Amino acid sequence: MLNKKFLMAMLAGVLLAAPLHAQTPADEYAALSAQVKELATRHADLQTAGQAEAALQETGAAQSRLQAWYAQAERACHAAFFVNSCLGDIKLQRRQQQTVLQKITLEAKALQRRLHIEQLDRALQQKQSE
Repeated sequence: MLNKKFLMAMLAGVLLAAPLHAQTPADEYAALSAQVKELATRHADLQTAGQAEAALQETGAAQSRLQAWYAQAERACHAAFFVNSCLGDIKLQRRQQQTVLQKITLEAKALQRRLHIEQLDRALQQKQSE
């Protein structure tokens, strides 16, 4: 009987404490926006294949985080009074962040293509010189 009361008290404590640790969509968006700005700054001048690969991995993770935020914010909008206005706002916010992430991704892929073509050209020149 004591174990059952203890377990019920623990479960109630966990359930009551859970919302305290959850981040609101606005807080998550602020953190996500800061992460995207930092990525844009850090990957502004890609030079090596390693940098391009890191940029692609980091933007992929940020894109996943953005999608998770959007799903959470969308659920929060359905609880709001002005649902359509809220949905429009979060779509705009998502689009703004996606634009930055897509720019980084495009630049990284362009660098990878350029480096691959340069490698193929060097191999062709070496083969022709033999």
